[in-house]
Amino acid sequence: MKKFLAALLALLMCLSAVACTNPFEEEEDPEQAEAAGKVVIKVGVLGTTTEQDIFSRYKRSFEAKYPNISLQLDPIPGDYATGMNNYVINESFPDVVFTTGDQHAAYSSQGHFVDLRAYAAADDTFTFDDIYPELIQTTHYNTEDEGIWFMPRDYNKVITFVNKTMLSLVPGDNGKMFAGYGSFEELQANWDLETFYEVCAAVTKKVAENTQNPAGVSQEEKLAGLIKNTYAVDARYNWAPAYSPILKHYGGTMIDTSALNGANTDYSKVLSVDATRTMEAYRSFYQNLARPGYVKQSLTSSGVSLFPNSQAAFWFTTRPSWGEVISNNATFEVDFLPFPYDYTGVGCSGYAIPKLAESRISDNAETKPGTSEKMSNADYAWLFLKYVASEEGQNEFGSIGMGVPSRISLRNSGTWTEYGSAELNHRAFIEEVPGQTILSVNDIYCFPATAQKTVSDNCISIMTYVVKDGFWPDDLTLAMNSGNYAAIYGKVNEYKATMMTRINASL
Repeated sequence: MKKFLAALLALLMCLSAVACTNPFEEEEDPEQAEAAGKVVIKVGVLGTTTEQDIFSRYKRSFEAKYPNISLQLDPIPGDYATGMNNYVINESFPDVVFTTGDQHAAYSSQGHFVDLRAYAAADDTFTFDDIYPELIQTTHYNTEDEGIWFMPRDYNKVITFVNKTMLSLVPGDNGKMFAGYGSFEELQANWDLETFYEVCAAVTKKVAENTQNPAGVSQEEKLAGLIKNTYAVDARYNWAPAYSPILKHYGGTMIDTSALNGANTDYSKVLSVDATRTMEAYRSFYQNLARPGYVKQSLTSSGVSLFPNSQAAFWFTTRPSWGEVISNNATFEVDFLPFPYDYTGVGCSGYAIPKLAESRISDNAETKPGTSEKMSNADYAWLFLKYVASEEGQNEFGSIGMGVPSRISLRNSGTWTEYGSAELNHRAFIEEVPGQTILSVNDIYCFPATAQKTVSDNCISIMTYVVKDGFWPDDLTLAMNSGNYAAIYGKVNEYKATMMTRINASL
């Protein structure tokens, strides 16, 4: 424990130094860089500390490798959608722009990004073969598309974060801590869905006992979070990569791609949020997670608040969320276990080359080998994307601990496996769990690109009602129909109508 806290303190000091020292404060002015004979490439990056820290690491090592190129930070204005739409309206895209698997379709499908397959085909030093195929799937904008519209940077599979400090104070019926397993190692050895629910029950019981007798709660338990308003799991049920696999486990799906029928597709059937099997899956979600009190029946808009604040024993999330724990100055021990259900979601973030970059040619651009044609900014941007996906670039990214490499060859090695401590269960992020299917969670691509955000947002809204007691009858054994479950059917139908209006307007 002391070793972990010492490492965490050192890390926090490092991050504080990064936060207090702007890595771009002494950045070379674009005009000065051009005057010095360099090609300036602007990179659109989110305004978060983590993303800008990642870019600063790329910048330093990339520019050392390519001294004739100057990478310039171009902060994406406002939230992602606002910033991207501003680029579209003003035709002001930078030469490279950050994007994610679940947000690029509205732009790549409309011709704003270049297809990276052409660059890879012309470059005998690069292949997409070493990138996880499930990540390549997220780079397409619909189920028929084969384009690769951005370079995957990380492998973000949903797993289970564990608050070891909290569980070390939670007894099982046998009196042993870790809900009866005695240690994290024993819990890990017995980890499955049944064990997950067993631990959830033990945490909920301990919190209830402490809530009823606050005077008897030790200081150690208070600091660990075993007090009122703590829950067994921060399930992030308003986030598709987390809720979709659970619904799939229970036999439901909000999007039924088997109903696609080309030009004759009936999208009211594809949008299966109200299908009986999906309604039954909502009920199972509620019955197994919400009704017993394992999850909070309301979330913040981001869904990220309980675990980082010592208010949950488990957290269904991905590697980048570790940054949330660190930024909250958490003092508890964190470790990792696989997602307990037989499906799990995976996605990624990365960088795209906007189409506009192909029309930009620097006065300092070199001539393409064997031609009289000068390299465009898109050609130089490709060098950056290729670097991001290289082992060197992936290890720069892995050194801050917030990502798992997108390269299969770094599955079991690299800086990401050493972050925090090599003794942590880093394998949980890439482990192949027997019987578990990994979903790329990109079924939303089957809808018209301009309707995808509306579908996503309203599916999330449905999930925020699925967990509420007030929308379910006391008797959950009743046959699933709108008569027996009027309240939840009413909400689902309300949101489906909104989605269908947008879908039909996009056709």
